[in-house]
Amino acid sequence: MLVKGAAAGRALSSPDPKIRLYVLGGPDEAASRELIDSFAKSMGLDAERIDLSQRQIRETPSCLADEVGAFGLFGGRRWVLVTLTSGSGDEWLEAAGHVLNAATSGNPAIISGGGMTAKAKLVKLAEAHPLAVAVISYLPDEKDRARLAATIAESHGLTLSNDVARALAEATGGDRGLMAREAEKLALFVDAPASGPPCRVEIDDWRPIGADTPEEDVGAAVNLVLDGRVQDLPALFEELAALGTSEIRLVRVLALRAVLLARLRGRIDGERASAAALVKGERGLFWKEQDAVQRQLGRWTSPALARLIDRLHALERALKTPDNAGMLLLRDELLQIARVAASAR
Repeated sequence: MLVKGAAAGRALSSPDPKIRLYVLGGPDEAASRELIDSFAKSMGLDAERIDLSQRQIRETPSCLADEVGAFGLFGGRRWVLVTLTSGSGDEWLEAAGHVLNAATSGNPAIISGGGMTAKAKLVKLAEAHPLAVAVISYLPDEKDRARLAATIAESHGLTLSNDVARALAEATGGDRGLMAREAEKLALFVDAPASGPPCRVEIDDWRPIGADTPEEDVGAAVNLVLDGRVQDLPALFEELAALGTSEIRLVRVLALRAVLLARLRGRIDGERASAAALVKGERGLFWKEQDAVQRQLGRWTSPALARLIDRLHALERALKTPDNAGMLLLRDELLQIARVAASAR
C-alpha cells in the first residue's frame, strides 16, 4: 500500500509485523532518513541491522530474501536496509519479489532511494502488494517549509515567530536535518529550558547566529541561473568557491524554487490565471522575491520545469556519491540550466 504524511510516520514508527518490505522513494531523502531512523528505534536498540549494497543485490538478487529469512546469531530481532545511490529501483524488482513471495515472513526489509518516483515499478509493486508499504517523500514547497521549521523548533523547546520560521526555512533550503541542527544551535543560544513552557524566539534572536547571513545567501545565485544570465556565471562561480557555499544546499534551494514555479505555471496553464496575481497571493514567498518569481514564470514552461526538477534531483544524488567532482560538477550543470533559461528569451 502507498501511505503519505502522518500515516507514513506511523507505518514506520509502529510497524505492522505482517509487512515484509518498505520502499522509500522521492526527492526528500532527509524525510526518508527520518523514517528509517524511526523504524530503527521501533525495532529496539538490540536489533541487528544488515546493510546490503546495490552491487550485492545486482549480482545475487536472492540475497535480500536470504537475509530477510535468516536468524540472528543470538536469536534477536534483525532488519535489512538497502540504500540505492542511483537508478529508479526498477532493477530490484526480482529481489523484492523473492522477499514478498517467500514462504515465511522473516525479518523486515527497507529499500530506500531518492531516484524512485511514484511511477517506479518497485514503488508500484509495493503499493499493490498487501505485505509491502511504499512512501514517496517530496520536498516541502515554499508554503510548507516555514511550518516544518516551526514544528522542528518545538521539539527543541522553541516557539518561532513567523519571521524566524521563514528565515530558518530559507537558510536551510527546507532540509530537515539542517533545520534540526539550526534549531538546536538556536536553543543553546537563547538558553531554552529543557522542560516547561517553550522559549519565544524573535528575529533579533536569530540574526546573530542564523545561517542566512548575507555571505551565505544563495537567493541571488538562484535568480541568476533561472534568469539565464550566462555571462554572469564566471563571477558567481568565483564567489561560491570563495565563500565555501555548500553545493547541495544551492541545488536544494534551486529545486524548491523550481517546484514553486512548476506549481504556479500549472495554474497559469490550466486556469488561465494571472502570474502577477498568483505571485502576489503566494503565502510564504518573501516580497523581495516576487519580481524574480514572476519574471521566471514568463521564461520557463511546464515541460521545461519538469525536466529541470528531475535534473536537479539527479544532480543532488550525484553530489552525494563518493569522489564526486563537487564544484566542477555543479558549475557544468548550472551552466546548462542557465543556457536553457537564456534560450527562452
